[in-house]
Amino acid sequence: MKQPDKAEARVEAQIAKSPSNSFFYDLLASLQAQARKLDEATASAQKAMTINPGDGDAVSLYAQIQVLRGQTANAVSVWEQWLKTHPRDTSALAVLGMLEESRSNKPKAEGYYRKALQIQPSQAVAANNLAYMMLMNGENADVALTLAQTARRSLPDSPSTADTLAWAYYTKGAYGFARDLLEEATKEQQNDATMEYHLGMVYSRLANRSAAITHLKKAISLAPNSPVAKDSQDALQAIG
Repeated sequence: MKQPDKAEARVEAQIAKSPSNSFFYDLLASLQAQARKLDEATASAQKAMTINPGDGDAVSLYAQIQVLRGQTANAVSVWEQWLKTHPRDTSALAVLGMLEESRSNKPKAEGYYRKALQIQPSQAVAANNLAYMMLMNGENADVALTLAQTARRSLPDSPSTADTLAWAYYTKGAYGFARDLLEEATKEQQNDATMEYHLGMVYSRLANRSAAITHLKKAISLAPNSPVAKDSQDALQAIG
């Protein structure tokens, strides 16, 4: 009902009645984060973790809040602590991989993804992200394709898994399959520069010059100062 202050007041009333219930602190932290009260949200999430060190929701909330605060190192630290007591938590490993990727620590990210997949070969996030990293690094395209297919089966509605699988198909020369996946993905997640670049590259391989130019130019307009824009500009020059 868009009445966040009343929502917080209700949760705080429940905390007063049940001060040892970490769930209510989780809920309060979530509400405070949505209201961009990040210091208060951090304190609430920390309280939940203190009450119940096994509260994975509290750890997740705390980590998300730290990312919002621009303190990714704190998010990494809390997940690393979590893994000491939950070493087979593949979701935590996948999240750590993403956090390390965001810090441009790709070797460490890859390590977390591979460890998650050793424990759970169907872990979709790890499979998807590792597949994409392999494709970007020019590593074994067959392995990357298998990983991308695994991720897509688990997350069939995700634009991210569609994009990764499409790029694997592109690498393998299956341009028609790549086009269909990317057309679907760009409808679900509009204005994504990377996907537009990928679609432009696919159309260039399919000899559809006008479509290729349209998507490559859109990629540049969406992220004009990014590596994607440079790649798109290079592709446009190659098309002529």
